[in-house]
Amino acid sequence: MIEVYAPASIGNFAVGFDALGAALAPIDGTLLGDVVAVSPAQNDEFICSGEYAHKLPSDASENLAYQCLVHFREHVAPTMPSVKLELKKNLPIGSGLGSSACSVVATFAALDKFADTKLSQVQLIELMADFEAIVSGGRHYDNITPCYLGGLQLTGDLIPNKSIALPVDESWYYVAAFPGFSLNTAKARSVLPKELSMHASVEFAQRLSAFSTLLLTSRFDEALSIMSDEIAEPYRAPLIAGFNEAKLALPDLGAEIVSISGAGPTLFTVCKTLAAAQQCAQWLEQNYINEQGFCHICKLDNAGTRQL
Repeated sequence: MIEVYAPASIGNFAVGFDALGAALAPIDGTLLGDVVAVSPAQNDEFICSGEYAHKLPSDASENLAYQCLVHFREHVAPTMPSVKLELKKNLPIGSGLGSSACSVVATFAALDKFADTKLSQVQLIELMADFEAIVSGGRHYDNITPCYLGGLQLTGDLIPNKSIALPVDESWYYVAAFPGFSLNTAKARSVLPKELSMHASVEFAQRLSAFSTLLLTSRFDEALSIMSDEIAEPYRAPLIAGFNEAKLALPDLGAEIVSISGAGPTLFTVCKTLAAAQQCAQWLEQNYINEQGFCHICKLDNAGTRQL
């Protein structure tokens, strides 16, 4: 049996709309992501289990992981033996943590290992992006590539091999808080402006290029100082109950930045110390999340998708 884990991720990473993404690893050892298990079977079989399985369609043909299996068999490995594929759905859908990307990445990575097809990094990323687009409405890489490769990734069609890893300060902590309610990705995209002004476009290009360059030259504090989302956050914040209050409160507790993870409603902070992260997490647990929500203090998951 092949069993593969794919971690949750922060899309956009504040400054990099559709272009930056970071994989998350809770410091308490929790596997914050999906697991896909593939084993030989008499006939193809699909099972969806895990904490959030009941939130997915009961019809297997509507499940992204199953659709990945069908596509892989038809277009990548037609001679692959029949398999039992189990998706262990451990991430809530519509959370802003790359839930659909997790399912897709884990499935294709597991099938590639099981069938020994040895697809290249670019081939796998392109395949993954095609299927993640079914949910997000476009081929966005900012959850796919960090989920697959780990770390913080600058990613897109213009970038060699679809991704460039960016360094971060190893002392940083990331607090990710899912409030316990979902936000439809399509809805979260529908509130965004269809066009940007010349001024906004130039500012976005300057911010992203400066942020990336500052990280690459280890000027981490300067990078943090310009870490702000002026593209999506102003439009999505009103959709997320409690976000504006958190944005006001958390900097006083040690958060360097507070922003929306992906399309939301999960928010994330960057903190320079564990003490600050713990204070932020405590506030979020008391003021932001409900009984269905969760909060994790994380580092970046530099391993990305891997076999368990």
